[in-house]
Amino acid sequence: MFVYLLLLTGAAPASGSDNQESSDEPEGLIRSVRFSGNDAISNGVLQTVVRTRTNREIFSIPGATLWLGLNRISSRLGEAPRMINTATIAQDVERLRIFYNNNGYLEATIESEVRELRRNRWQVIFRIDEGEPSVMQTVSFSGLPAFEDPRVMERFLARSQLIRENEAVNDTTFVSNRIYSVDLISNERNRILTILHNNGYASASRDSIVVQVKRDRENPQQLDLAFRVQPGKVYYFGDVRINLSAPQSTEGNFESDTLSGPPVTLEPWQMIINVEPDARTRSRLLEQRVLFTPGERFNNQLYLSTVNQFQTLGMLSLRQFSLSEGGGLPDFSDENVPVFFDLETLPRHQIRADFFGMQRIGLGLGAGLQYSNNNIFGSAERFELGLNTSYEFIEGNQENPRSIETFVNYSFPRFAFPFAGFNNDPRFLNPRTRFQLSYGQIRQINFTVDDNVRFSTRFQANHDQTTTSFFDLIELEWFDANITPAFREVLEETTTDPLFLQLILEDYRPQINSLTRYTFRNAATHPIRRDRGFFLETSFELGGNLPRLIEETLFTRPDSLRGTFPSLSGSGRDLSYSQFVKGSLDFRRYYSLGNNSVFAWRGFVGLAYPYGLSRTIPLNRRFFAGGSNDIRGWNPLTLGPGTNDRTVNPINGGDIKLAGFLEFRNTFSRNFLNTNWIFAAFTDFGNVWTGPRNELDEGKFSMNSFWREIAVGSGIGLRLDWEFVVFRIDFAYRVTDLGNEPGTSVLDRRNIHFGIGHSF
Repeated sequence: MFVYLLLLTGAAPASGSDNQESSDEPEGLIRSVRFSGNDAISNGVLQTVVRTRTNREIFSIPGATLWLGLNRISSRLGEAPRMINTATIAQDVERLRIFYNNNGYLEATIESEVRELRRNRWQVIFRIDEGEPSVMQTVSFSGLPAFEDPRVMERFLARSQLIRENEAVNDTTFVSNRIYSVDLISNERNRILTILHNNGYASASRDSIVVQVKRDRENPQQLDLAFRVQPGKVYYFGDVRINLSAPQSTEGNFESDTLSGPPVTLEPWQMIINVEPDARTRSRLLEQRVLFTPGERFNNQLYLSTVNQFQTLGMLSLRQFSLSEGGGLPDFSDENVPVFFDLETLPRHQIRADFFGMQRIGLGLGAGLQYSNNNIFGSAERFELGLNTSYEFIEGNQENPRSIETFVNYSFPRFAFPFAGFNNDPRFLNPRTRFQLSYGQIRQINFTVDDNVRFSTRFQANHDQTTTSFFDLIELEWFDANITPAFREVLEETTTDPLFLQLILEDYRPQINSLTRYTFRNAATHPIRRDRGFFLETSFELGGNLPRLIEETLFTRPDSLRGTFPSLSGSGRDLSYSQFVKGSLDFRRYYSLGNNSVFAWRGFVGLAYPYGLSRTIPLNRRFFAGGSNDIRGWNPLTLGPGTNDRTVNPINGGDIKLAGFLEFRNTFSRNFLNTNWIFAAFTDFGNVWTGPRNELDEGKFSMNSFWREIAVGSGIGLRLDWEFVVFRIDFAYRVTDLGNEPGTSVLDRRNIHFGIGHSF
């Protein structure tokens, strides 16, 4: 007879014992936890399963329990002593057994042993006999309905982690040949629930899917899986009711708008939209956020996406959404499922003032004032007006760096021309268009920006919960810079090559440029904690084509192009422009090492290439290195290109950038002075270089030598984590110092960086 196992938790009959049977309960600290016999699963993984643990040690040095020492000074510091507990050890034996069972080792046995190393210091050993792993030979599905779209089942099977590609026994049974895993099976059950809910079977639950595991009679390690599905009946969206209240309203005097008939609903269903007059919002805005049609087959994905559409409007809060009027469980006695949304607008007018510290070349202070109207015309349009200013303090400087910027933003929750046709495309969720106009002035040590005017048009949309696209259709910028007299004097004194001096001064000519840029972002990590997951951003931009067209059309014949045209301000200084392409890739990965530690790494690659008459990239579009969020150990903007590393750096940035970052973080004290204290150790490496078309020979990228010009900075840091914001201080040291003369003092090779948020 075949043996059938009903899959519940992956547990099997208990096997394992605790050898610590003495009536005398051991007392004292746990000094060592060991695992033996575990060939398939590493010690690091098993340590996350058990609760029997030692106090943390610095860099795993035996006895270096700094955090335990801090706790002895104050109970609010460090961590409490890890005391031996035989009840916890017995529970760990069961945890390990279940863990092994859930990962395919159904015959695994676990035993524990407690040894006294010295008085009141104990070692715990978990002895493991893993046995042979059980393998799922086949997976079968029965009871799945015939979906209206045959591609639903095709996609489901193609994306299954249980099924070997293109290996089927028959229409319902497929080859697996994978080690038994409760996680994989649970994920498959969830995937079945998802396709049922998204294709009308709204009442399906986990109890609707039974998973049976059959052992092979001759080889008990060979298993066959069977998913038995009872989908229930098909349901349809019923009436939709949307209530929108004004902020903190208690009156409940709504103006009702009832919509029925195509294209909003199918007959005889309705969409009822109730809006309080003080909410000052058009009902059409709310109707457009609903992604499903009342009367059509139920689709849970469209329902949840509609919830997201309301949440991302930015001018209201979602107080409740449900499939029943009272907010309880849906009533599936009728085939039509009603949908209810209870919304409240946020205050329309907001004024925000910000004050902050900063560090670029020196320490500084900044302030900002912003007014916003988040529903200016009743359709979630957002208007913003802001002013930001900053001031840096640098010892010995008469003219310290400072900046001032004012900006105006106007945005609305839909695509404008020429992408309005994609507003209802399900591939583009929460579409938004933003127009921005800004004006700024900047004074730095070596140069001033007298005028910086920028206008941009941006389109953005989500593709799913983690991925977003940004498309800057047109960004126009007028950049009027001047070199400071003091810096010009330094250049003339130290530069003997007239061509070199001329090329440096070219960076500070008045410029006008245009950009078209596409950015793709996949952010699958917490934006503040950054303790697990990943972040990916890649960007491509094309610059300078619009000024080229203006010069060719209005000022110069095509065969006499100079890359300039008369100034728009009438100052007599011609405006230059650059044609270029630029791309970058930024990838970050975060690994959680237990409850207290995180290992993170980041890689960055960037390349910009001028073409046409242009030999250089505009100053503000180049790559730079150094600073608190880049290669620490160097001040902002001072590293590179190549071996060029000096306090007064006449070459500004580069066309190529390669960089890597490694960081280990450990939370050594929680909720001390109402914050979490995090220790960090890091190493950053990389540089920037000029490209092949640049006329400067210094700092040029070469495949034969660039690896010798990689700058390395390393150090330690402290983070104060208040959950909503992280304050950071890093002490960095230049492991390699590319530009200084031999004999540079240790003090000259160190840097202190401050910042808000993790460095990456």
